[in-house]
Amino acid sequence: MRRFLVSSAAALGLVAAPAFAQEEGTTAQVEDARVADLMGSMFGEADPLTPEQESRLPAAQLVVDRIFPTGTYAKMMDESMKPMMDGIMGSMLQVPAAELAKLVGNLAAVDPAAEGSIGEAMAILDPAFEERNKRMMDTTLNMMTELMDEIEPSYRAGLTRAYAVRFTPAELGDMNAFFSTPSGSRYAAESMLIFMDPQVMSAMNELMPSMMEMMPKMMERMTQSVADLPPARTYSQLSADEQTRLARILGVSKDELAANEPAAETASEDAY
Repeated sequence: MRRFLVSSAAALGLVAAPAFAQEEGTTAQVEDARVADLMGSMFGEADPLTPEQESRLPAAQLVVDRIFPTGTYAKMMDESMKPMMDGIMGSMLQVPAAELAKLVGNLAAVDPAAEGSIGEAMAILDPAFEERNKRMMDTTLNMMTELMDEIEPSYRAGLTRAYAVRFTPAELGDMNAFFSTPSGSRYAAESMLIFMDPQVMSAMNELMPSMMEMMPKMMERMTQSVADLPPARTYSQLSADEQTRLARILGVSKDELAANEPAAETASEDAY
């Protein structure tokens, strides 16, 4: 598993040091813009609406105003995401250290028969661990809420277009008629939030033991799925022409690539 992670990051590792050294020549803002462009195209472009679909937008907007009113994201983060993350953190601290050792696979010093939990170990190593993580989690959630508030108008607009595409005028009319009733209004206000309800999320707890049990099997199956593939090559294993092309693609010199080539791993480590 360690080699899987290392090999996945090898290309970045080759240029990590040069990238920092060239910060003045290639600004962080430019790099951020490149990443933003790549991320922005992840989901592709939606087809433009037909004139008929455009005509449904007003009715679709009424539906969206009911099921996803302004401030829904903030409400979801405050009422659902924060308690869920607190629960996850609390559960992780109770995981036996021996179980973590089996999953990660590189904590050989941990006795498989050990009964102590991760939380107990961290309380010794870092007495401020829980408070530190709480503050970091709160900061993360607050910043995520700010981000969600920024993108919510675009999301609402996209949701409106989606309803205009997927539903006929008659269906949109039926929805809005229902949402105008007391029961419909109540349902619309809760329809998005209910998926994050504690009752729903607590049911997911049943999956955790199965997920923990599956992880080693998943890693083993991943290894088997690529067993017939040749290992990724290191820089020194490339031909002179390939080294030149790689240096040109990455925008660094061949000397820098050679200097930052990851050290060879021991033969005892798995290929992935």
